[in-house]
Amino acid sequence: MNEIIIEYKKIKNIYIRVKADLNIYVTAPKRVSKKYIYEIVESRKDWIEERKENIKKKNSYDISKKELINGDKIYYLGKCYELNILKSKKENIIINEHIINMYVNIKEDEKFIDANIKKKYKLLETWYKKEALKLFNTLLKKYCLIMSLEIKGFTVKKLKSKWGSCDILKKHITLNLELMKYPIIVSEYIVIHELAHLIEANHSKKFYEIIKKYMPEYKKVKKILNSFFNDL
Repeated sequence: MNEIIIEYKKIKNIYIRVKADLNIYVTAPKRVSKKYIYEIVESRKDWIEERKENIKKKNSYDISKKELINGDKIYYLGKCYELNILKSKKENIIINEHIINMYVNIKEDEKFIDANIKKKYKLLETWYKKEALKLFNTLLKKYCLIMSLEIKGFTVKKLKSKWGSCDILKKHITLNLELMKYPIIVSEYIVIHELAHLIEANHSKKFYEIIKKYMPEYKKVKKILNSFFNDL
């Protein structure tokens, strides 16, 4: 196991969490002994290992957890690509079969390591966004036509807790950049979901009937969205 970090508080129960650093964080009542806490942690060993494996899988596609070096796995539209770094004054990203070639202007000196990582990260994020704007524009036009709807515009950005949102009054759609790591069918579902709010504002039975009309298999697609990286 990794490090066990204990914090005592004025609470009644013991709470165990496994965070992104894979350490085990325990919040416990002040009266509880460390020996007892370690026994509780040991009894939850299987659950803890399962949580750690899920976090490792998540880290495998979370770009912010990478240094972006040759061989790193990069996910794009549901497929896994191997990153290949190529030093170049003209920066660009080009996909070649199962390889993502990143042409980037980096410096070899070790003192520039952090700057190089930031530059590669920015280049990859810029590329993701450029591709997202093209894809989402196509999907929104497609489903606006099919659903006989009209929007005034859309925005692509990283969202912490939503895959998308719809401003009904402004007729503006916002879509999560992270969708670019998932199969296209997932982005189609989110686009239909957000457009459906222009017809039915709430997540009512009628709302999901609208989604089902334009994507009969939407429940299967939701499962892909919720478990795609866990199943890899």
